[in-house]
Amino acid sequence: MREQHWKQNETNKPTPIRQRSCHPDSWGHPAYRYVVPAYHPKNALGASEIMTSSSFFLAVNYPWLDYGCDFGRSPWGYSGLASPHARDIVSADFARICSSGVSLVRWFLLCDGRSGIRYLNGIPAGPDEFLFTDVAAALDLASRSSLQICFSLFDFLWLQTPDASDPTFPGRAALQFAGGREALLQNILVPLFREFRAHPALFAWEIVNEPEWAIPEFQPSEKAGLSFANARSFFSEIAQAVHEEARVPVTLGSARVERLRAWSEMGLDLLEAHYYPQFERDRKLSLSQQLGSLSDLAQPLWLGELPAKDPASPEYSLTEALTACRDAGLAGAGIWRWRPPEPGGPDAAFGFVEPETLLAWSRRSSEFRV
Repeated sequence: MREQHWKQNETNKPTPIRQRSCHPDSWGHPAYRYVVPAYHPKNALGASEIMTSSSFFLAVNYPWLDYGCDFGRSPWGYSGLASPHARDIVSADFARICSSGVSLVRWFLLCDGRSGIRYLNGIPAGPDEFLFTDVAAALDLASRSSLQICFSLFDFLWLQTPDASDPTFPGRAALQFAGGREALLQNILVPLFREFRAHPALFAWEIVNEPEWAIPEFQPSEKAGLSFANARSFFSEIAQAVHEEARVPVTLGSARVERLRAWSEMGLDLLEAHYYPQFERDRKLSLSQQLGSLSDLAQPLWLGELPAKDPASPEYSLTEALTACRDAGLAGAGIWRWRPPEPGGPDAAFGFVEPETLLAWSRRSSEFRV
């Protein structure tokens, strides 16, 4: 989702307006409607293995219950997925999602680094005592509803230059220098990939959500201070770590379809772009035309974000967009979003998807399989 702004709530917590051991032998294997084949480093996933005539998957964005606080402890307390209240909410939502013909949920994990991480002098030192427990709880809930999860590891906000230092948020600037980025990879991400190496409810690891908003070559601004060269190097290292430590695909959530090729040669198994009609007017091309120009991509492609609606583009239709994705041979598409957006947030105008809309499209789509 696009650039987010901040407000202060009554607890002075910044709010965006935007332990069991996990061994494969202990997991159940529900009958998934769609499962991406396991990744093997010497036999990378090819388009033919993911995109077949019956493999188009329908996804929804379940971005957060509380931004940055769903996984691990935050500086303002614990409200993660292992808590009974959060589990009850997610369990009910996942049951409805499954009954709507959806097989995949996209969920933000570390967001801007506020939760789930122990810091030492502002540098990631290791996962906190709740991070793995909460991830395991989310995957367990997905399994119970025959869903899979694509976790977006972190948000572009964490890559942007902070406005000011915040003593209550020690890791806000952790990714502003190479040592901090390397510490995140080695001390947090690699253990995470190992712990959930081949969990059947894990669809993929998405490296980052819309990194272009932090990269000056794409978005010239005072907050965009991470060069494209450094970003590409960092993201490539994460992709390599997934290949070495996990058995699931790796993807990256590009902010626009036209920027996909910037990330197409860094070891991703699936390419991913986001599409919002009101931000595509400079292209003067329809979604179908844009997708048609990408037929030569070596990797399979999915759209990780399609808005439920776009009042600024009255010609936009979610169901027509889904059909365009399917007809273009994409692996799948995800709707932004399932839960209602925060009142007054920048994505409030995009609304949220109604289950009936998803079911109706599924039934009309002769090529869609559940």
